[in-house]
Amino acid sequence: MKINLRFLVLGVFVAILVTDRGFNQLFFAHEDDPLLGRYHYLLVGFSLAISLLNLRYMSVGMRRWFFAVLTALSLLALESYQGWGSWMVYPHVFGKLTVLLHVFGAYSYYRRVGQPPFGPLVFLILLGLGINLAFFNSDSLSLNAFLNNERGFVTTSAYLFLVVGLLNLNWFLQRGHLLHVCLFFGCMAMIVFLQHRTVWVSTAVALPLNLLLLRRVSGVRFSAQRLLILGLLPVLVGGVGGVAAIIDNPNVIKRLEASIEDIQNPDKQGTGSWRMKQYEAYEPVLRERPVLGWRLDGFELPVQFYSDDTDAPVWENFTGHHFHSFYLDRLFYFGIVGVLLVLLMPIYVVAKRLLQPGPIPATTAALMACCATLVVYAISYDWPAYYYALVGLMLAGVQDSAPVPAAAAVAVAARKRPAARPFPSPEPAPPALTY
Repeated sequence: MKINLRFLVLGVFVAILVTDRGFNQLFFAHEDDPLLGRYHYLLVGFSLAISLLNLRYMSVGMRRWFFAVLTALSLLALESYQGWGSWMVYPHVFGKLTVLLHVFGAYSYYRRVGQPPFGPLVFLILLGLGINLAFFNSDSLSLNAFLNNERGFVTTSAYLFLVVGLLNLNWFLQRGHLLHVCLFFGCMAMIVFLQHRTVWVSTAVALPLNLLLLRRVSGVRFSAQRLLILGLLPVLVGGVGGVAAIIDNPNVIKRLEASIEDIQNPDKQGTGSWRMKQYEAYEPVLRERPVLGWRLDGFELPVQFYSDDTDAPVWENFTGHHFHSFYLDRLFYFGIVGVLLVLLMPIYVVAKRLLQPGPIPATTAALMACCATLVVYAISYDWPAYYYALVGLMLAGVQDSAPVPAAAAVAVAARKRPAARPFPSPEPAPPALTY
């Protein structure tokens, strides 16, 4: 019997994925556990090593981006040594750049070995989150928890339901299996139940984007039968087991209406108003150094954001400025250059692929739709480590699905011909990449 060990290639992505609280809570009681912090440092070195070992599998553009990040880190280290006599005086600031290495680690590895099996990945995500709910956050699954806005997962963990949901939606429209549509609606129900409004907005953006991308996915059929299942299944489930009674509960409706109002009025109520006040507090500081930001000096800058109740700094000085926005975080520490360093190359790679002909795999389309929402997600939250790995995985799929130029195809075919001479030929170089 032949055992398929292909699922083992998931290890690189899963190693970074477990940094999310939905998974590491299974092993660490507290987020600030020192051992967990060491694991983050270990992952950075791991991603850097993988990137260097697989450097030749990177496209030209990705390789330039990789060296741009390494250059930025080197310059920051020189600045640290010149001003403070230490090569890495404030790891909190360096972490804003080192986390980018997860993009290149995941990207280069999956460019080398190909896309991982997403079926086992979906299983692992649902298994991990399911165990977390069952043993650590079982109280959050009650109606009372919903009405009191007691969420079982943090936003980053809830976002995984969007990733799993889109993958299953695309598989259903491609294969027609009922299990996939059930998992899709189950993930959508969890997104609504967990009440993370940022994930709601991300879902509202991702679904239409995914439908547009499905026009490029081969094998997808919007048949009457499949559309009927998509329309009737939630209605049938909603009418069974008292679900309809829960949905019609006036308190549930008020809770949902309050969350929707928070989305519609982000500058006046909810956590959106809190973020707006934080931005207004830091706006004068941002204007002082708009291009390259404050960098290491920013860590020593006193906290600019004060509590309305106690008129005291929200955080202690010399602990970092804990922004609830990716854009605000990068603008403060590294300015406009810092934002472009993260977003410019992925947008370019995806845009270039969309302008090229040829089909896009269903899994890659789902990842593209998810990663596109990270631009919106970044308004409310900073990106955790696994988001960068997700972007790397997506970019690998995007470039793997790109049409190969004729000259490169001939070169690859020539390398595959058997050598005329009896002695072994050298290891073949990777296919020519044009990005």
